[in-house]
Amino acid sequence: MPFPPSPYREPFLVSIERTVTRERLSRYLGATNQNLPNALLLYEYNIALSEILYGLLHGVEVSIRNAMHYALSASYGAADWYERAPLSAYWRDRVSSAKEKVRSATGAILPGRVIAEMTFGFWVDLTGKAYNNTLWVGRKLNTAFPHATQARNLIHSHLKAVQRLRNRISHHERILTSRRRLYTGDTFLSLIAVLQCVGWVCPETAAWLATRFRYTAAQNILDDVAAFGVLL
Repeated sequence: MPFPPSPYREPFLVSIERTVTRERLSRYLGATNQNLPNALLLYEYNIALSEILYGLLHGVEVSIRNAMHYALSASYGAADWYERAPLSAYWRDRVSSAKEKVRSATGAILPGRVIAEMTFGFWVDLTGKAYNNTLWVGRKLNTAFPHATQARNLIHSHLKAVQRLRNRISHHERILTSRRRLYTGDTFLSLIAVLQCVGWVCPETAAWLATRFRYTAAQNILDDVAAFGVLL
């Protein structure tokens, strides 16, 4: 499928080189034989895809965070399980910072607010090898993913890829490819793989995210770019 005619005139394209810059468009220019209008279209597709995925990733992060919080609260018998869990010094400091932030805002340390302050990286880290015996097995953190058949290490690496994708979107970096996959910085992730994380927790929630948060629109963008016949 050929690129559509450009809607932009030369004065605008000259100004874009000064504002967005060719350096920022370099990957797209390389894919389009230095054709600035076509490169700009790919750049627009990347922004649109990032916008759509923001909603999906919001659902992924909230679902996984709450499922893990629920599992550990049940295991420890307390919503402030993070006070008892064998967290690393780094994450213990981050928890302390979260508690102080919540205390300053509400006048009390509310566990639900504390866990909401923790970054996605915290939850991904808790599925890592360092916590296999203490939390994953010892405190039944694995029960947060009742529909997963994969081993812990595969769940962890999968979540890590989603985290990298999330971070790239947050930093306005390229995630668009011509392979019908998303670029995470060091690997490629299918769109369905993003939802798979939620499916491990709750298939109904994953279906809701796919239906209500423009999953099809994201897939259409990937299909359109693949049809251009460029290598991105």
